[in-house]
Amino acid sequence: MGNIQKFVKHVRSECKKHGIKFILKRTQYVIVPYNIKVSGWFDADNKELVVAGKNTHWLATLVHEYAHLTQWLDQCKEWKESETIENIDDWLGGKDIKNPKKALAKTRDLELDNEKRSVKVIKEFNLPIDIKDYTRRANAYVQFYNYIFYTRRWCTPKNSPYRNPKIYKFMPSVFKMNYKKMSDKYRKIFEEAGL
Repeated sequence: MGNIQKFVKHVRSECKKHGIKFILKRTQYVIVPYNIKVSGWFDADNKELVVAGKNTHWLATLVHEYAHLTQWLDQCKEWKESETIENIDDWLGGKDIKNPKKALAKTRDLELDNEKRSVKVIKEFNLPIDIKDYTRRANAYVQFYNYIFYTRRWCTPKNSPYRNPKIYKFMPSVFKMNYKKMSDKYRKIFEEAGL
């Protein structure tokens, strides 16, 4: 059994152990509320981990969503804090929420912790994912939460920060950048990439 199969088996086992429905869909993307297309999600409330299995980056997405499962199991600080914020999907869908900037910041911090966990998972299972490339894409994704504050819209599956080389190629290959505030340099990169 190869490393990918071992990892998938591990995720399936962990999901079963903790009462989580594991769905590896034969689609390019999956849809969350407000018709937002994504490559996967972990939902602790509805107890499901879903990944679009025909997506080019399905394995990286599975690693990412599994890392969210570990955050939930560990009840890490970022996970606990994210449970107290208003729903960003509601805000993206047009509803007003009390403090969107704070909600985005808490979600950004949750995603940063998650991406660091994801790199550990890639190493632990010796998965065929380039860690420097993954980290560049992860940094683009984390910074995207700062950018959303200006645009109030989610990306499209074909033009996401972690898929668009005009964005992720300019990101550091380590988790060392200012995540609290988006610099003008990075904002310009996102704008020029059409996000």
